[in-house]
Amino acid sequence: MTDGPPLMFNRAFFERKQNLLKIFQLIFGFITLFTNYWCYPNQHFLYCGERYFTSSQVFQLVVFNGFCLFLTFSMILANVAGAYDAFYKTNPYVLERYLVFLQTFLYTVSYITLIVDYENNPYAKAFSIPLISTTLTLLAYVIDSVMQCRCKNTPLGH
Repeated sequence: MTDGPPLMFNRAFFERKQNLLKIFQLIFGFITLFTNYWCYPNQHFLYCGERYFTSSQVFQLVVFNGFCLFLTFSMILANVAGAYDAFYKTNPYVLERYLVFLQTFLYTVSYITLIVDYENNPYAKAFSIPLISTTLTLLAYVIDSVMQCRCKNTPLGH
């Protein structure tokens, strides 16, 4: 005996603005991951290079970018697979709201860390690339957080 309906493809996935925003967050997250991997502000080199030199870069890649990408991808996959409808007793929309707030907080810390590293290292215009991509990703998560706050008193799934 099951507790809910079986998992099914959610055909209404693209009708909800938050779901389209999740796809943009995933795209911006991958861009941010690759730009932080390839071109992170480094005090030893004034050009972009595929090197790990600072613990800040590894921290950015694993804790902020990798973790947030995993959570966003998991939320997209769960929503496309219909897990939100199948497991309605657990209220996945509230979980999604908390995860979006957590990701917004993590990208805010990531942005502050990147600005500190950017300001503490010799200036090179190439280091603006990860700063711009992190700004766009943070903006996508802030918009999602604001949308989550606005629909606080309404049923989130409808």
